Amino acid sequence: MKWNIKLHPSAVIAITVIIGIVLIISAYLELRQSKDEMYHVLNEQSRALIETITESSVNTINSGFEIEDLITERLLNNARLIKELDSAGILSRQRLINIGNENNLYRINLFDKRGNRILSNRIPEPGHMLGEDSINRFEEIEPILTGATDELIIGLKDAEFNEGQRYAVAVARAKDKGAIVVNLDAKDLLEFRKRIGIGKIIRDISRNSGIEYIALQDSGGILAASVNIDSLDAVKGDKFLQNALINDSVYNRIIPFRNNNVYEVIKRLKYEDTIVGIFRIGLSLDELRNIEDRAYNRIIIMTLVLAAISIITLSILFTSQNLKLISGEFKKFKTFTGSILKNMDEAVIVINNESFISLFNRSAQKLFKMKEDEVNGKNLNDLKSLHFLTDILKSEKSTDRYVNIAGEEKYLSISSTTNYDEQNHIESYTIVLNDITEKKSMEENAKRNEKLTAMGELASGVAHEIRNPINAIGMIAQRLQKEFSPCENDTEFKSITALLRSEVTRINKIIQQFLNYAKPLEINIAELNADDYFTQVYNLFHAQADKRNLIFRMVTQNSGLVKLDPELMKQALMNIIQNAFDAVDEEGEINLIYNCEKNKLKILISDNGRGIPDSEKKKIFDLYYTSRNDGTGIGLSITQKIIEQHQGTITFESAVNKGTTFKIVLPQ
Repeated sequence: MKWNIKLHPSAVIAITVIIGIVLIISAYLELRQSKDEMYHVLNEQSRALIETITESSVNTINSGFEIEDLITERLLNNARLIKELDSAGILSRQRLINIGNENNLYRINLFDKRGNRILSNRIPEPGHMLGEDSINRFEEIEPILTGATDELIIGLKDAEFNEGQRYAVAVARAKDKGAIVVNLDAKDLLEFRKRIGIGKIIRDISRNSGIEYIALQDSGGILAASVNIDSLDAVKGDKFLQNALINDSVYNRIIPFRNNNVYEVIKRLKYEDTIVGIFRIGLSLDELRNIEDRAYNRIIIMTLVLAAISIITLSILFTSQNLKLISGEFKKFKTFTGSILKNMDEAVIVINNESFISLFNRSAQKLFKMKEDEVNGKNLNDLKSLHFLTDILKSEKSTDRYVNIAGEEKYLSISSTTNYDEQNHIESYTIVLNDITEKKSMEENAKRNEKLTAMGELASGVAHEIRNPINAIGMIAQRLQKEFSPCENDTEFKSITALLRSEVTRINKIIQQFLNYAKPLEINIAELNADDYFTQVYNLFHAQADKRNLIFRMVTQNSGLVKLDPELMKQALMNIIQNAFDAVDEEGEINLIYNCEKNKLKILISDNGRGIPDSEKKKIFDLYYTSRNDGTGIGLSITQKIIEQHQGTITFESAVNKGTTFKIVLPQ
């Protein structure tokens, strides 16, 4: 079948023009759709970014307050101790100097009721500008001197005669005699704030390509910003920013910035019940503009080509040209904000509304010890190690919890944010996880030490009260044994009085252990040959091992000179080794291993005995905890105290019916 169609050249041109217009309109609409999709991706990624920055900032503020509270409590504890010594009338300049050196305190000052300094750990300096007896701090400690309070947190203050800052607290002296002020050099605290502060977070993240600026701003002005920002629009004159300041939502807009438009995302930062300000992040639109320019250029070229074809080839009735989207450029743009999230220090996981994982950044891979290709595109319910996140998605609340990751217990701070599309439908979830295991461990150690100190003081008081009656009973038993002789059952009488004296001696020994634990340890560091020292410890138990048919080994990995208190450390090692002997049966094995490294001494004491049940592991260093009928529950508490006084650490691993290994690390 033949088609014989004849068209006028003007008709051909008209058809060509119409086709060209249709193609141009189609290309324009497709470009608009692509832009909408790219803006949608930009919105999703920017939301995840600002949520991550907000959560990191809150964690940073919490960390700063926690450290400052610990420092304040330590200074107050030292001040209370000095108050007791002052009340007992045994303070002197040299004693204050010793206390300051032992507790890393910069200055200890005692003031009378008029605010005049009367005693200090400061070493006298001839020719000092104010002399040694003309220091008055009445205004600074007035609340204590006037009786308004017994304890005062002075906080950070500038050093009066030197450079730098100090962190100080004060307590009232006994009998209203004045005040005691204790301070330390705040250099380390201030450096810590700089290392983890919000400003550092902003500076680090703003270095990523594609970010024009990051700023934290309140109604008064800029609080912190990236290095390239001097000023931004004030909150007061901008209703959009004011609305963001009073609502806990993520806002975005396109605004001019330095002769170009940027995509700005905004969210307020709220700590507890206080609104700190708003975070403003400006993302570059250069990539989007490049894509748009290239698309417009292609439309113009296509129009010129169609015009040329209509003029040159009037015989052509229909022409068609498919405008292809530059999908590669689109994918590149889509991943540019994703790359920012992938390089965040916090673990970030993005899960779509069908529970499939779309983002698993490097920090998440490091935390969960999983590769990206093992997780991306997988359903959350199919990944056992991440299944706990389903509970987080249901609750939509921030939480802190223990999580077992590859057999290792981690304490994580977890926050979840739900992302919505323009129709307010759930599109995805952004989960930010921060490993705070070390921080949690520090808090638990601080609480345990506080508890042990309180229990030790209680034990000391009780021990003093019962010691005198016990000694009286022992003296009576001794007199009965020496001065009285019954007419009958003489052997039984002597046996009973001997048993009574023996039990009194045993009780006195336990009381002495209580008192030894309660009183402060005096560390006398000496430099010793490691082989000689550990041989002495080994010889103390060698005979016991032979008698019980046990294998007791001493292994030297690297010898040398060690610095420690020989008597106190020997007591600590004997407590652990004796526990190991008590835990093994006949033909059991106990190993004493030591290794002298460059800056530390490592000691391992292991056995293949009964082991410690999981339910008991957190209790073994508690005062008075024991699993033996004849135990006092003091040994390991004293051991831990001795090692802490050496600035060392003690840890252990144990499995039931497999044995226990204690590890001691002492700085050298």
